[in-house]
Amino acid sequence: MQTIHRKTIRESLTLKGIGLHSGKTVTLRMHPAEAGTGLVFFLYRNGSKVRIPISLDHVVDTSNATTLGDGGSNRVQTIEHMLAALYTQGITDCILEIDAVEVPIMDGSSRPFWEGIQGTGIQTLSETVEPIRISHPMWVVDGDKYLVILPSDELKVTYHIDFNHPLLKGQSYTTVLDDSILATDILPARTFGFLKDVEALQARGLALGGSLDNAVVLTEDGYLNESLRYENECVRHKILDLIGDLAVMGRPFYGHLIASKAGHALDISLAKCIMSKVTGDELTSFKSKRIPLFAKKEASQ
Repeated sequence: MQTIHRKTIRESLTLKGIGLHSGKTVTLRMHPAEAGTGLVFFLYRNGSKVRIPISLDHVVDTSNATTLGDGGSNRVQTIEHMLAALYTQGITDCILEIDAVEVPIMDGSSRPFWEGIQGTGIQTLSETVEPIRISHPMWVVDGDKYLVILPSDELKVTYHIDFNHPLLKGQSYTTVLDDSILATDILPARTFGFLKDVEALQARGLALGGSLDNAVVLTEDGYLNESLRYENECVRHKILDLIGDLAVMGRPFYGHLIASKAGHALDISLAKCIMSKVTGDELTSFKSKRIPLFAKKEASQ
């Protein structure tokens, strides 16, 4: 079985942009970190510095994006595009300094994050990380929406979307998700939304930074954008979101993901289901290795 080493970026990196929902200017700085640090945000607000680890325990909202919090009023939202890029390049340890409550949307995809990491370089650390391997099917369901993961020796996905739009009814995509395919076929896919929903979202203080520069916008029967990066760009972006959300688990993972009309809430629910089972199995395995020792002791009494 291939050994997977922890990785960090080789040099610091700065990315600037606006928040998709907040519309505010954001500066994100990524810094190398020691093995075992994990992925950690440091939010700078009102002269204070708040630490928010990227972990399932810190996910506080999944309504319009995946949002982390510190248990109080401090939050960082829309983390999934950045995480998909970090996951694709195997980055397990990185300090992320941010001066606003939302990761910059950049061009609406993960590509700018991936390119930035490529530019600064990647450092392989001596420590290893144990991947998550699915031993039996797991799933989460919400009405007619579902997300399943099946055992597989590789990471692959079958994703189905079915929006009330002539171009997005019954759109499906199946692919293996190795690092190369993720980088070329998934990470460049942009986020998307419907023109008819923009006013309602903005009335709620959302999508204030959205534009044709960072999103695919659908009209009643077509696209407002002049062109798409892929014919099925929208379903590919849903896969991007799924990988970014599952990356919150903090470990590489293998399995066949099967999704139908899923989203951030189901993504995080499946991640919690996986980690609950995986950590339980690992604890049981750890204890079982010590059973003969206890059995021997009891026999000698």
